Amino acid sequence: MIKLILAVISVTIVFLNIGPLITTGEKSIGVLIGLATGAVIAVYLIFFDRVNSFFADFWDQSNLNKAILSFLSSLICLFLVLFSVTFVKVIVHCRQSKAKTEYIIVLGCQVSGERPGIFLKKRIAKAYDYLKENPSSKAILSGGQGSGENISEGRCMFDTLTRKGIDENRLIIEDSSTSTDENFRNSLETLKSEGMEITEITIVTNDFHQYRSSLIAKKLGLKAYSCPCATPFMGFVPFAVREVLAAWAIKLKMI
Repeated sequence: MIKLILAVISVTIVFLNIGPLITTGEKSIGVLIGLATGAVIAVYLIFFDRVNSFFADFWDQSNLNKAILSFLSSLICLFLVLFSVTFVKVIVHCRQSKAKTEYIIVLGCQVSGERPGIFLKKRIAKAYDYLKENPSSKAILSGGQGSGENISEGRCMFDTLTRKGIDENRLIIEDSSTSTDENFRNSLETLKSEGMEITEITIVTNDFHQYRSSLIAKKLGLKAYSCPCATPFMGFVPFAVREVLAAWAIKLKMI
């Protein structure tokens, strides 16, 4: 029964992580961790009896060995608990907030030449819907120009939204950022340079990215609301795993 359960877990983990690798070539740390975890479980199943016998013998040899295994087991359990708690927070922040704000920030993502990539298309579409439903709101379009991009992500979002009929006076371009942290910092500086200061903002980004983005916004003194873009089921898990680790890094810096 234990072997069967572990086999199901291993296949499920690989299934959930190999999708993005095949369809988009995504090789993020989340994908690599997922595939490595599935592989480790598979190897354990192959050498199930030998591994169990080794640890049983190691445990019986001395009290020191017992202490070592107990300590390592406690660390693993602590890691799993912390990971699970953070993963749940990532999921919770995937929900759409009911609150409406004067400003939204649309976080940049990959541009292919001058066209928005698959994730950026969804963020632009979500921003368009928000701006149409809230005619008094304005959008900060944040994202610099990366490798393989002929224009900045901010400019790409601006061009797409104006073509769809959004008044350019409602759009503010911030096109120097290269990270999520810079998205927020540079956007706030852009607003300040125009004589505007805000205390709350709605974040338009992928669902898995909302929690980390809200942590950065909070660090900068902003109350953040979620306006998430749905990620296909096959792609959500590896990105969410990456976000758990990124959220830990932010929390450590805030201590």
